[in-house]
Amino acid sequence: MKYKILALLLCVSLLISCSTQSNSDSNENTENSDVELDIKGLSHTDSVVEYDDNDFYTEWENEDPIYIKLTGSTAESDGSGVEINNNIITIGSPGTYVVSGKLENGQIIVDSNSDNSVKLVLNNAEISCSDNAPIYVKNSGKTIISLPGGTENIVADGSSYILAEGDDEPNAAIFSKDDLTVNGTGSLTVNGNYNNGIFGKDVVKITGGTINVTSVDDGLLGRDLLAARDCNIIVNSQGVAIKSTNDTDEDKGNIVLESGSYVITSGAKGIKSESDLTIIDGNYTINSADDSIHSNNSIFISGGVLDISSGDDGIHGDSEINISGGTVNIAKSYEGIESGAINISGGTIQIAASDDGINVAGGKDGSSVNGRAGQNSFAQSESYSLNISGGNIYVDSKGDGLDANGSIFMSGGTVIVNGPVSDENGALDYDQKCEISGGLLITAGSSGMAMAPSENSSQNSVMIRYSQTQKAGTLVNVSDSDGNSIITFAPEKDYASILISSPDLKLNSTYKLYTGGTYSGTESNGLYTGGTYENGTELCAFTVSKSVISISETGDEVQGGMGMPGQGGHRGNGEGMMPGQRRPGGNDENMMPGMNENSEGTRPEMPEGFNKETPPNNSTGNTN
Repeated sequence: MKYKILALLLCVSLLISCSTQSNSDSNENTENSDVELDIKGLSHTDSVVEYDDNDFYTEWENEDPIYIKLTGSTAESDGSGVEINNNIITIGSPGTYVVSGKLENGQIIVDSNSDNSVKLVLNNAEISCSDNAPIYVKNSGKTIISLPGGTENIVADGSSYILAEGDDEPNAAIFSKDDLTVNGTGSLTVNGNYNNGIFGKDVVKITGGTINVTSVDDGLLGRDLLAARDCNIIVNSQGVAIKSTNDTDEDKGNIVLESGSYVITSGAKGIKSESDLTIIDGNYTINSADDSIHSNNSIFISGGVLDISSGDDGIHGDSEINISGGTVNIAKSYEGIESGAINISGGTIQIAASDDGINVAGGKDGSSVNGRAGQNSFAQSESYSLNISGGNIYVDSKGDGLDANGSIFMSGGTVIVNGPVSDENGALDYDQKCEISGGLLITAGSSGMAMAPSENSSQNSVMIRYSQTQKAGTLVNVSDSDGNSIITFAPEKDYASILISSPDLKLNSTYKLYTGGTYSGTESNGLYTGGTYENGTELCAFTVSKSVISISETGDEVQGGMGMPGQGGHRGNGEGMMPGQRRPGGNDENMMPGMNENSEGTRPEMPEGFNKETPPNNSTGNTN
């Protein structure tokens, strides 16, 4: 099997590498480390997986098929290559086999000592087995399960298997030791009552059909590669819903989802890859007790619509996360997006988090859900960074809004943060530096730990600190000396500080700060555009005298950029922190990152319908 994945990811890695250069904008004599990002190379029409011709559905009537009629406790077939022994049907030769009827407490075994393919056409077939895998591929160059249009097919196992002493396989209702493909336009319902639903020990490809999997442990698994396109997949699992399992070969253990519809309800992680996880297109609805999308390496998202509700991280990558397109809506999470490096160059991202919205962390995240999930481990690196060069990002967080145990670089895009209302966290939090060279950044939240960007930023910023907490929904307007509105914004929570970084804030120019009033334009995530601001109360006038200024609502300069960086693991001495300042409450090393005695962060509940227990004792899968 050939893959295009590695070449693609190598290309993307080169594109997102950071270059350091001097950059002068509206500020005089200012140098900035400008991070250039371009990961739009993932937005392409070519598949990143090389599919064979027989991976796609073909009309089987012209393939000289062998017919197998299931008759309850046994089956009938007059074709060669089929051996029937009571309720055990063994296919021993390559070819096309059309299976119809109902088999009760029986088994179809594929055992073909050939590199050629075996095609199983499930033509309204119902297969159940109480003590083993109903479909068991022992040996085959490739097994193809085809689902003709209009057919409904069911495969179900029992709650316990009878296996040879020392064996732990098969462990799924459909189990294949070799490559497995599912195609067609019909439906396949798989009930994994013993352990997993569908498990392929090599490559699993799905290029069509409606596959509905219910399992007491993991749902749909491919060891070396799991690739899907143009299909409808529904998984209801107590373990991981969609998973790759090869953790020994560096270039394997990938998941590539190119298109289709995915509806996932999981008592553990939603989609988990041992290596890289790539999402190019498709519609995803994920409700998971643990991370909704998780990679033990890197994640690449270039398109699709993702609706996520997570009991832990919405999207987690041990190494890095790259988002260049698509729509990501994380409606519920503990931390929204978390990785050692996060690169965002496009797309629309909405995050609601009970702790940090976007978290760049090092070390290990000890978070888990009701004892079910394992630790999230991060690949070790000398630096951790959040790089934003495009996209529209909205964060609603109870903890830190943008949190980097390293640095933040922003050169484009629009980022709006409605951060914490308590002083234990800040809307912006970083350890090393936060350099802004482009884009629009607006944060609102508490003031106790509020941080401003680094002073060597080439784009200007103003931090406004209020003497009293302001009510949610109160308009904040900044206009230039001619009365032209620069920013009109309505925070969605009570706030005591506002940070604005905009290319429209010019050095040595004077602006006026207003509160209240009305705006006639359109609103998106609290930001108003395309209209006129009226009837506000002028609070003060201020001059942008340097790249980062911090003022009170009266226009007086105040000590700015204060705050303790890094809520997650290692903490450095960030540029925006006063020497010796510590986060209130400290950090108990026995607590989860982001949780201390004063923290607001609470972990969401598990999805409805799932208990808090670990998988059954017969579970052999690793759900972490």
